[in-house]
This record gives sequence, structure tokens and C-alpha cells, in this order.
Amino acid sequence: MDIIETSQYLRTKKHLIKKHSLAQIEIENAIVLFKEDRYSASLHYKKMTCKKDKDRYAIRIPNTQYRILMNIVSDTTYLVCICDHDEYDRRNKDC
Repeated sequence: MDIIETSQYLRTKKHLIKKHSLAQIEIENAIVLFKEDRYSASLHYKKMTCKKDKDRYAIRIPNTQYRILMNIVSDTTYLVCICDHDEYDRRNKDC
């Protein structure tokens, strides 16, 4: 499986690390766990209900309030952004 980090994902990741909201190791550990076992209970991996984008999924960064939104197309995962639970709800509502 290929994982591609979009520019929006990199921007949100950099912002959260700089703000000290998240540690880079927490994000990397979540991605490694996703690669090894996407159905791990600590990730809360799920498909989002979205009319505009049928390939949208989300995982939780373990032990945090943050989620990584992604699109999975064929065998490629595009990391879209990292957001807190409120932004996650807004994005899901507007979908």
C-alpha cells in the first residue's frame, strides 16, 4: 500500500507540531499502526458517510482527540489532513 501525504496534510501536521498539540512521534506511530493493521481498535478506522467523496476514511491518533482524514483509492492512501474532533464533525456534516 502506498501512502501519499498531501500538501494540506503536511501543512496541518506542521501546524499542530509547532503548536505542541501533537508530537510527531504520535502521528508517525498512528501511520505505522495503520500500515500494519488498519483495523486495530485503537485507530477507530472507519469509512465516512460522504455524498461528495465515496473514498473518504478516518483514523484516530491513539490517545488524542485528533483524527487523520484520508482518501483510499485502489491501493493508494492519500492523507488529507489532521483535525480535532470539532473540525472532523464539521467536515463530516458538510460532506
